[in-house]
Amino acid sequence: MRCLNWSYPIWKRLLLLATTLVVVARCDASQAGGRGYNTANLEAVHAEPSSQDVQQKAKNVLFVVIDDLRPQLGCYGQQYMHTPNIDKLASQSLVFDRAYCQFAFCAPSRNSFMTGRRPDRVKAWSFRDHFREPGIGENWTSLPEYFKKNGYLTLGVGKLFHPNLPPKYDPPSWNEEVFPYFNPPSSRYCPGNDSRCGLDPKTTNFSDIETLAAGLERLEYAAKHTDKQPFFLGVGFHKPHLPWKVPAEFLDLYPEEGIDLPKNGYFPHGAPELAWNDCWKVWEHPFADTDVTTYSVNTSMSDADVRGLRRGYYAAVSFMDAQVGKLLDRLDALGLAKDTVVSFHADHGWQLGEHNMWCKMSNYELGTRVPMMIRAPWLSSTAGKRSAALVELIDLYPTLADLAGLAKPTENIQGTSLSPLFTNPAATLKNASFSQFPKCGPNWAWMNPCGGTRRTEFTYMGYSIRTADYRYTEWVTWIGSELKGNWSNVVARELYDHHGDTGTDLSAFENTNIASSQVAVSQQLSTALREMFQNDT
Repeated sequence: MRCLNWSYPIWKRLLLLATTLVVVARCDASQAGGRGYNTANLEAVHAEPSSQDVQQKAKNVLFVVIDDLRPQLGCYGQQYMHTPNIDKLASQSLVFDRAYCQFAFCAPSRNSFMTGRRPDRVKAWSFRDHFREPGIGENWTSLPEYFKKNGYLTLGVGKLFHPNLPPKYDPPSWNEEVFPYFNPPSSRYCPGNDSRCGLDPKTTNFSDIETLAAGLERLEYAAKHTDKQPFFLGVGFHKPHLPWKVPAEFLDLYPEEGIDLPKNGYFPHGAPELAWNDCWKVWEHPFADTDVTTYSVNTSMSDADVRGLRRGYYAAVSFMDAQVGKLLDRLDALGLAKDTVVSFHADHGWQLGEHNMWCKMSNYELGTRVPMMIRAPWLSSTAGKRSAALVELIDLYPTLADLAGLAKPTENIQGTSLSPLFTNPAATLKNASFSQFPKCGPNWAWMNPCGGTRRTEFTYMGYSIRTADYRYTEWVTWIGSELKGNWSNVVARELYDHHGDTGTDLSAFENTNIASSQVAVSQQLSTALREMFQNDT
């Protein structure tokens, strides 16, 4: 049975009526630290849709976004990881084994999947720009805003949009007259300016614990009003983003002597140096052994530092898992789980010394592949099933609308609804996924990820296509005056063989660039890249 048919004429008339009834006064986001709600507005807001206005089968959405998380989870074959809560969610969800972001950097990725559009259309490739800029997407409807326009209570906490991109976490997306958007501040470093530390939660503030508290507060409120309107609650957890500042108990889960080293701690053979990323966020921190002045594309960190950093990341993942578990437990305790879509995904992946690289900021598999799972309890036949279909984060927008019962978005979004995979997880919906990443700098030995560079001043753009069997990346010069790649000036090509890749061995692939020896494959994938990107402006 369909959960909700939003195209009934009476519903449209009621939406118009509801719109005329809304009389709200924005509350200052600074009130109660940004976490309390404005009780003076509650009656007005929840007078909008009466219990007769909103059909009882409307599905809620819990939209969980994780920062910097690669598929470093037990449910993705990493059995040494302690992630019981996400693993439990996976056992109840359709799990996507080949899900990819469109840009391996926080702000551009979030501007992309929160609008259902690729970065070249959003025009946001760094930490300077966003989709709400005049002439780009000031009139677009974001993913949560689409639910809001369809009568949902939409609330957000934590890191969903990147801070200030768009400004103030995009007020049109949220019912801020009920709860102001809240993202807690987080200290940038651990004590001693280190990148990993285990601290006492009784004496230390952890931003994800504050995010959880705010999320639970909003969830409790939404639960009291589901008879009047369904909810869309977005919760964005910051870990395992640097610094890996976590309660000490999570570091204790991973004794340092038991931490593995990457089997491919070297840059891919034959790869162009401009594709390498040194990640200053890691090497700016003090280490026990490594002289960071000698760390380069061909010189790795010490084994001790690699183990220490990987341990910090693993601990941060387990800390985040604990917060996700508490959120899902409350959803269940409130009796909401059976009528709520739970979407869980990361904004991009992460390198942990593989290819002698750290952080995200690349077009490689570990930078672009993300964990993604969706639980729709009324589609019980897919619980615990897996799909090897190639999917993208921009697909979340139409997929969640579809699963909740909303009409297909009429805006020109670029994602594809994944709902057919809930009927047949083995189906193929698209032949490839696409990602991209820029590079800036005077020469290939001194490239940076353009995080603070004006988009008119980029040097190169790398466009990448991932098919079932290959990843192909083409690096072109950037035409700043036109904000697009110069496809007539290709400076480098990369081709990597993924035959036999099940996604569980994170070191086994993309270790040798075979573009020069597999010319026919490269040409075929180059054509597909151009068909996707050349006219996408």
